[in-house]
Amino acid sequence: MSFSKFDWYTGGIVYVFSLFVLLIWGVVSSFWDYSLVGGLVSSSYFCFDSISLYLVLLSVFLWMSLLFLFNVVSLSSKLLITLSVVCSLVSYCCVHSLVFWAFYEMSILSLLLLLILESPYSERYVASWYLLGYVVLTSLPMLLCIFYLSLNWGSFNLRFWFDNYEGCVSSGVFAVLAVMFITKVPLPPFHVWLPIVHAEASSIVSVCLSGYIMKLGILGICRFCSHFLSGLILSNFYMVVALLLAVLFFFSATRELDGKRWLAFLSLSHIIIAAVCLCVVGFEGSSLAFIFSLGHGLSAGVTFIFLWLAYEVSGSRNWNILKYCLSSSLFMRCLAASCLCTAASLPPTVQFFSEVFILSEAGVLSSFFICAFYFYLFCSGLVPLFLIGSLLSRHYSISFAGGSVWCYFSSILFLVVWSFIWFIVI
Repeated sequence: MSFSKFDWYTGGIVYVFSLFVLLIWGVVSSFWDYSLVGGLVSSSYFCFDSISLYLVLLSVFLWMSLLFLFNVVSLSSKLLITLSVVCSLVSYCCVHSLVFWAFYEMSILSLLLLLILESPYSERYVASWYLLGYVVLTSLPMLLCIFYLSLNWGSFNLRFWFDNYEGCVSSGVFAVLAVMFITKVPLPPFHVWLPIVHAEASSIVSVCLSGYIMKLGILGICRFCSHFLSGLILSNFYMVVALLLAVLFFFSATRELDGKRWLAFLSLSHIIIAAVCLCVVGFEGSSLAFIFSLGHGLSAGVTFIFLWLAYEVSGSRNWNILKYCLSSSLFMRCLAASCLCTAASLPPTVQFFSEVFILSEAGVLSSFFICAFYFYLFCSGLVPLFLIGSLLSRHYSISFAGGSVWCYFSSILFLVVWSFIWFIVI
């Protein structure tokens, strides 16, 4: 069987399966309970709630988009990516603290191993040390905190941790645990490792890191530290500082000629909105943060895949060289504009509606917070739009010949379509 036929056959399976997932979601959502305790499927280890739903959809759709590209990656990449996705799915639905920690770390370690084995860049060992230092070395303190809190509350089941909560029990340990999760998102000031790792990782690892790994930290904050979200951990002052630092990340992105580092800074800036949502609406409205995370993961994934295609054709990650490839045809220009519009959170993406709702809810906070949020939103849309204008201003003639690029086109179109239609079904 030829690759072209296999790609079309795989594409048909992926699209049919995605429609099946959408149908199941439509049936389930009519009976949905948006609480941690009242999930549809509940046991001492697992609970399928609204938070789990959006994250499961994110990982499943990213994995289905990567199915189009499995014929251009090695067997080890296929196995480790699938293992990471499966571990992340278990983490989303797990309410047993130790099981959550084990699968949480496994989803990250699979990508760390893939970074070392499959990255084509010479500095991959330096990047792996950064990832090891900022992510894996926090695992032991996290495990100790989980053990202490589980023994303190008398159960490893997260649903019983906050019964009869008095406000003074283990608050310092909760704060330390929250910092461990913030390191893995990462939120400032623990953000240094992400652009370095993205620059040296293979593209398929970058898709997973920005797609769903960053959301595991937000999930950990919600599961373990829900009573400290707005008061101690994600305070108004910290969120204002984070928004101002995010603006600096946007300016750093404008100076980057490396496409992957550019997108890493952009992804790092946008994930702060999920934390802002938890600060504004609290744990009761945490589903909104994960709706935003769904859109953020799809937009980051599709843009990394698009840059992956451009690298394969041009042989370079420099924007000045990539411009020759991206402006080679009308189809490529439309594809580039679509991917960058999802990164800019333009309507009708899910991120746009989430940001509007968060902004409306933030009216009860300080005026300085609102001004910082407005300034952030202005810069977040301006940087990708500026790049779209520079990419589409001049046209060149470089052909995307060969059948191998169609697997990239299929994967990109799959994620772009879902990025723009999720607002209809959510």
